[in-house]
Amino acid sequence: MRKMFTVGLAAVMAMGLCACGSQKAAETTAAPAAAETTAAPSQDEKKEEAEETTEAQASSETAGGEGYVVALCNYSIGNSWRAQMEQEFVAEAEKLKAEGVVSEYYITNSNEDINKQISDMQDLITKKVDAIVITAASPTALAPVVEEAAEAGIKVVSFDNVVETDEQVATVGIDEKEFGRIGAEWLVDKLDGKGKIVVLNGIAGTATDSLRWGGAEEVFKQYPDIEILGSANASWDYAQGKAAMESMLSAYPEIDGVWSQGGAMTQGAIDAFIAAGRDLVPMTSEGNNGAIRAWIENKDKGLSCIAPSNPTYTSAEALRVVIKALNGEDIPGNVVMDIETVTEENVDQYYRSDMPDSFWVLTELDDATLQKLYK
Repeated sequence: MRKMFTVGLAAVMAMGLCACGSQKAAETTAAPAAAETTAAPSQDEKKEEAEETTEAQASSETAGGEGYVVALCNYSIGNSWRAQMEQEFVAEAEKLKAEGVVSEYYITNSNEDINKQISDMQDLITKKVDAIVITAASPTALAPVVEEAAEAGIKVVSFDNVVETDEQVATVGIDEKEFGRIGAEWLVDKLDGKGKIVVLNGIAGTATDSLRWGGAEEVFKQYPDIEILGSANASWDYAQGKAAMESMLSAYPEIDGVWSQGGAMTQGAIDAFIAAGRDLVPMTSEGNNGAIRAWIENKDKGLSCIAPSNPTYTSAEALRVVIKALNGEDIPGNVVMDIETVTEENVDQYYRSDMPDSFWVLTELDDATLQKLYK
């Protein structure tokens, strides 16, 4: 019988290198974990600074040695978006295993360590996998090893935080600059083109962080009466977002708006404003359940938001794209996914009262899997 690769959130966030099939994974040592990016995780949900290697055996229905060997090379599961994203990959890979398309899959996590992710890629090349989908700690530092994989005949697709190289099959994901622009244009409109704002960015050095802020900055530069008081990299993390906003609230007696590129950070900002006794202001957000809950609860207190969102199933889409490439289909170099946006008109449709704050609302996972993931 096949051992299903569906685990609780704490176990997902503790994973190192995993082989799911008939071959045992090589052991790796995980680097210290990043902070959890939600408002409501318990301590035992946080990723331990230890290695846990998990193996599942291939089902008897999947012929040994047949089907593709694929891998997810992940730079972090330090927040719930990334843990849910990884589980989306697992769900799609298990579906493809059941269909006989995939015989085995690996998952690596470098805990935001660039050198570790390069080493993970080299290990996957040594294993002679057929395809790798990668979300990269750096768009440039990972390029040489992605090119090395391509030279070895491995199909590579980067997604979410993409790699800057022409030697990959494709990049997959939303238009991150457009994500930044959507929020910035909304905020400028809310402020009638003038006001003092603060900025909450993600993980410095990642493609997503740079692109989202790049899109927003292009908008703000068109409005000389928009003054950016300060900014902080809060790693898409609730606690860091709250702490950064607390510091900015202390430093700036007048803040008219918040441009944030992450939902958990926005939830932290909302809580910081409330704790400081400050009037709530327009804030950009994302499709995080906790941020959406705080938004709904504070609508009548003057809070307005918009939440362009990056679905956690981007990993599954990247896997589907690379399988098409393995099957010989022509793939465009840039596969752009639609940006689904939560607005003041439709926000109630997205909130899940049966799920915790750490849940991300744009998912392909079924309820049974979600309940196990967030138990």
